[in-house]
Amino acid sequence: MPLVYAVAVLTPFGQRLEDSALGGVRETDLFGSDTALNVISVPVILLLVVVIAAVAFARRRLAVGLAAGLVVLASAGTSTLLKRIAVRPEIAQSTTPNSFPSGHATIALAALFAVLMVTPRRFRPVVLLIGAAYAVFVANQTVVYGWHRVSDIVGACAIALFWLGIVRAFGPAVDRGARGDRDGRRGPRRVVTAVLLVSVGVVLAVGVTALVVALASGYGSGSYDHDALLVAGRMASSAAVLVVVTVVWLADGMHHAAATTDTKGVPAPA
Repeated sequence: MPLVYAVAVLTPFGQRLEDSALGGVRETDLFGSDTALNVISVPVILLLVVVIAAVAFARRRLAVGLAAGLVVLASAGTSTLLKRIAVRPEIAQSTTPNSFPSGHATIALAALFAVLMVTPRRFRPVVLLIGAAYAVFVANQTVVYGWHRVSDIVGACAIALFWLGIVRAFGPAVDRGARGDRDGRRGPRRVVTAVLLVSVGVVLAVGVTALVVALASGYGSGSYDHDALLVAGRMASSAAVLVVVTVVWLADGMHHAAATTDTKGVPAPA
């Protein structure tokens, strides 16, 4: 994250490139409603934490629920704090204010990670796909509406991933290998893994192509194709979210059925 901030926010080239993408923003782009963004608010965040704690309590995992709530609250607090202290020097004559990092994208990802922590393993594939789709949707909307730049989304991903890593490393064990944590069928997990990997590949390919087109159009003149840069920005934002979600999915061992035992110590079927 510090490297992204240094290049995209503190250098003339980074500022010009990202602000050029904002030049492609049009009111008719993507979706005519910002409902998905307006859902993310302080009352909703607090309600989410309460629901997470309630689910964890019902599953007798209150410590896990509190840790999951910490992921959301710490991520939101870090995002707010960084936005105030990570200044944006206007070295490229930009008229747009500082927006690093994106609070909306931070909350969308942190909420997904927190919900996954308290969700039984067998239900995590569907929860992850729905949550990832929403997080990508939010990242796209913030960029296409001109609310945020690509670096803001990358910063948001880093914050949510950082706090998830801290909580998983030093917090309570999320999965105890008990019957309630059985993975279920392996097929859906393989499908989720394939969907994530293919999505990352497609998004990166489209984004790189759009970036090449944009840079080629501005070669020598410095006047980039704003529409192509906006597409590249949207794809880069989507890729950042998808890569982080994929890393969490694979690193957490959710992509395969773990060996578990039932209450009598007999291996449970996958």
